[in-house]
Amino acid sequence: MHVVRIPTHPKAPPTFVKQYKIPLESYEPVQDIITSMLEKGVIRPCNSTYSAPIWPVLKPNGKWRPTIDYRKLNQQVPLSWWLMTQLEQEIPRIRGATIFSTLDVASGFWTIPVHPDDQHKLAFRFDNRQYTFTRCPFGYANSPAEFNIFLNKACPDARVRGNLVFVDDILLKHTTVADHLKEIDHILNQLTTAGAKIALHKGQWCKIKVNYVGLLIGPQGIEPQTNRMQAIQNIKPPANVSELRSFLGVCNYSRQFIENYSDIARPLTALLKKDCPFIWTDTQQDAMNELKQHLCTAPCLAYPDPQKEFYLDAGFSSHCLSAGLYQRHDQDRRVVAYASKTLLPPECKYSDCEKALLCTVWAIQRFSNYIGAQKVIIETCHQPVTFLNSQRIRDGVVTNARIATWLMALQGRNVEARYAQNYKSALGNGLAACQSCSDDTPTVIVQAETPPDLPLTCHRYFEESVCQGMPTAYVDGCSYNHEGLLKAGAGVLWLNDRPCPPQHFKLGPQSSQYAEVAAILITLQIASAHNIRDLLICTDSNYARLSFTCHLPNWKQNGFKTANNKPVKHQHLFQICDDLTSKHDMIIYWKKVKGHSKQPGTDKDLNDQTDALAKAGALHGELWTPPNHPPTPNVAAITRSKRTVPTTVPTSQPLMLAPQISTNDIADMQATDSSIQTILHHLSDPSNHPITPAQLANAPSLKRLHDLKPMLRVMDDILWYVPDDNAAPRLVVPQGQRGVWLMNAHDAACAGHHGTRATYETLKQVAYWPGMQQDVAEYVKGCLVCCQFQPANPNHRAPLQRRGVTFPWSDLQIDWVGPLPRSTRGNKYFLTVVCQFTKWVECLPAPNDTAQTTAYLLMNHIFSRFGLPLKVNSDRGTHFTAEIMQQIWKLLGIHAQLHISHHPISSGQVERSNQTVVSMLRKYVSANQKDWDVKLPLVLMAIRATPNESTGVSPFELMTGRLMTLPLHLLYQPGDSNLVTAYTTHQYLDELRRHLRSTFAFAQQRLQKSAEGQKAYYDRKASHAELDVGDKVWYYQYAQPPQTTSHRLSKKFLPHWTGPHEIVDKLSPVAYRIKLSRGQKDPVFKWVHRNQIKRHVAAGRERQGGGGA
Repeated sequence: MHVVRIPTHPKAPPTFVKQYKIPLESYEPVQDIITSMLEKGVIRPCNSTYSAPIWPVLKPNGKWRPTIDYRKLNQQVPLSWWLMTQLEQEIPRIRGATIFSTLDVASGFWTIPVHPDDQHKLAFRFDNRQYTFTRCPFGYANSPAEFNIFLNKACPDARVRGNLVFVDDILLKHTTVADHLKEIDHILNQLTTAGAKIALHKGQWCKIKVNYVGLLIGPQGIEPQTNRMQAIQNIKPPANVSELRSFLGVCNYSRQFIENYSDIARPLTALLKKDCPFIWTDTQQDAMNELKQHLCTAPCLAYPDPQKEFYLDAGFSSHCLSAGLYQRHDQDRRVVAYASKTLLPPECKYSDCEKALLCTVWAIQRFSNYIGAQKVIIETCHQPVTFLNSQRIRDGVVTNARIATWLMALQGRNVEARYAQNYKSALGNGLAACQSCSDDTPTVIVQAETPPDLPLTCHRYFEESVCQGMPTAYVDGCSYNHEGLLKAGAGVLWLNDRPCPPQHFKLGPQSSQYAEVAAILITLQIASAHNIRDLLICTDSNYARLSFTCHLPNWKQNGFKTANNKPVKHQHLFQICDDLTSKHDMIIYWKKVKGHSKQPGTDKDLNDQTDALAKAGALHGELWTPPNHPPTPNVAAITRSKRTVPTTVPTSQPLMLAPQISTNDIADMQATDSSIQTILHHLSDPSNHPITPAQLANAPSLKRLHDLKPMLRVMDDILWYVPDDNAAPRLVVPQGQRGVWLMNAHDAACAGHHGTRATYETLKQVAYWPGMQQDVAEYVKGCLVCCQFQPANPNHRAPLQRRGVTFPWSDLQIDWVGPLPRSTRGNKYFLTVVCQFTKWVECLPAPNDTAQTTAYLLMNHIFSRFGLPLKVNSDRGTHFTAEIMQQIWKLLGIHAQLHISHHPISSGQVERSNQTVVSMLRKYVSANQKDWDVKLPLVLMAIRATPNESTGVSPFELMTGRLMTLPLHLLYQPGDSNLVTAYTTHQYLDELRRHLRSTFAFAQQRLQKSAEGQKAYYDRKASHAELDVGDKVWYYQYAQPPQTTSHRLSKKFLPHWTGPHEIVDKLSPVAYRIKLSRGQKDPVFKWVHRNQIKRHVAAGRERQGGGGA
């Protein structure tokens, strides 16, 4: 069928390489292998002028493998013209297949004979004897291409039938088992006719996922092979450039799975440059570790769908370009491919606008084999890119030659650029969370008859046409701190109450991830109890959804171990869920809904209700615990062998009162309350069911109902409260259901989180229980949502704290003002320094407000003129907290006191001075505002000469002991009358000391009196409620839109209060340190002012029970 020729040049001399010295212990094993090859006819003895050396290689299993060094021969043979298959071009053709098999041709090269006229060129020598190959050998440069030609001749219709052939690996795919078996039979017959044999132990047969040329291929996309990634994890840091090239070569093969690959690998590739010394530092080690981590968490790349639009996310940095191509499936963002490129030195000098356009054009060209003629939507935060939509671009009216050249590449393509001002590039913020992929359950072929179609997997994506009318459950789990304790809950809301009303449960102190999975397990238990086989689960948790659709198959295959060989969290829950779906042949469709979405819609309303259910269940729901889980055996996907499942399914589940609830359900709810049942039986038959005084003494709730006996009625075996004959009956709510009623009356969207009075008025129209008004007040007071969204400004403030008066330049307050219009001298800021005793103000202009500039100004213009202070007060700006400032304070022995964030009153003097300076400058600067630093000294002169209201004297007089001579004084008062009697230096010093003592004493009295007056005025509205360590508080912080939002959010609708948080330290009656919890991350400790926190009032909801809330 095919014969190998070795086309050396006719005039080229024979290649002869002297035999190397080989290890002595390899002689006998190599001789055995050569004998075996002689018996098989792969080699034969010869006498040739050609000769290549043999070199034995020791394999990891301890055996020897002989290799022939044909490098000299390969230099004389032109490479084959046959084009190898491009995997990137062929793999997208797999889309739509559900069953896969791989075939490996045994000793594939030895299947092809070598032409007798060329066999002598393959001669080699061993043990003083010469042999040559009669079959295509390993080591010959054209062997892969020759074998590829052979396979294409043996299987000429492989590509037409949808199969992939790459060197000696064949991939077969189909959608049904019957057709797949026919395809396997067809390929085997073709290979048998060609004389090829199959390595059965290397083949993979009828699997949902297969390993193929280093990739894990399945119905949903491609992933890196797990064992390949584990091998990469074990690679040690390279010791030289050669080892580094080897590591990068391994990573380059999987670079399509790593976003920003070029940027991450840049410290490593920099070592490959010419004349660059090989120095391995922490930077290179971090880059190597990051590449390993990205490969272990690589996403499943989706097959491109030609029926869907493509979305392009392109980004750039100072030295590389990165791009991601994806498509949307339901609410999912499925990555199709990543690409990255290092910029050339001239390209690094391009402007940001040019780089943005270059990145976009390069990405479209790079992904052209995926995109084809489909529409591409470019999501960008660079507005110049949106000019691709303009008519001017379409008309070719571009003056920049470089940009015009780039735009030529986009002609004929359907491109739309979408700009969002606050859009955060996924490539810049570390996109690529794990995408979906499908099951990898091993399969076995039982018989040759036509078997039934093999389902994709029991977990599938949402398809509107398939899921229409299907039983639908909205699930949610939550976990949060309540009164210092971790609470977790799960909620399940069935659409149209089919098969049962909404439910919620208490899970105890568990994480939010545990709660999400537990909610799904509860849903599956209910579905299996009602014989539901097809189910649609709607959730806002990516963790739960992707765990089932993506990670669960791999976890099962790896013994519930992660890629890092760590145990899977909540393995117990996942195994029970898998058993339920397998035993009952359930097909689960997953729909992603947006959590806490602002867009109105059915999904939002139902998801919000489920979220409220879970939060209520964390406090008041019935405690749910997972059943015990037996060992789970492996199951073949084709045979569907039955697996054992836990038989324990919760049967007693609380019901949430809903408009569709029946009379029997209401009666069942009241039956759970012993007090209601006792009074109901007593009212129905007082003689046979009397109530004794002992019962009333032991049951306070029964006594309160008994006191209301004249206003209680029994209708249809249900207890009602009727305050008067004209009033409508109100349902007597059992203790276990009161939390649900409170939630519906206060938390629901139609309730609006009203206050205590409005909530009580709404609730009392339809319901009643003893102490209902008090329970409503406690519920509203402890509502977490209301606590967060109360009016922004606190309605309390702590008493004013007084600072003791000191002496000149002992206590300073400093602050930066700016940026201002750049002056003609190049200044944009000025540093304000205020002496708290003398009220002397210094304003030092500067071109920037960095920490280095701050240190320079303080040392050269303040401390050098006025001496070192004892204390310096400032805010928490980086120019005051940087390392250089910390070193200066420590070196000079100055106590640096930082004010609490967002509390400017702590530095009131310097803030007020800034206002005064800016206000006066505003009146003197020119129209272009560029001379403000020229006018600044005269403004300071006026401030220093003016008597201060607190001290009664001017800052200049407190500093110098005399009045400042102003132009006005020169006209009417030539000198200071206090010192005119001094004639000599000593007399002047004596007079000056006497004058300063009296001035200081006067200023101290005025400061003391002023401070007392200010405190009395401020404390008129002050609250004296002091807090202690261990108290729970709410912390007021300025609401900021989340960093991950892709559209602008209004601050008006964001919460201002967070918490509750715990006080862990107390510095003074107004300074507290609180612990800010951050979920699974380490907590943050923050100093806050008393005005920024308010006491958390815990809701006394224990009185409401836990049965149904």
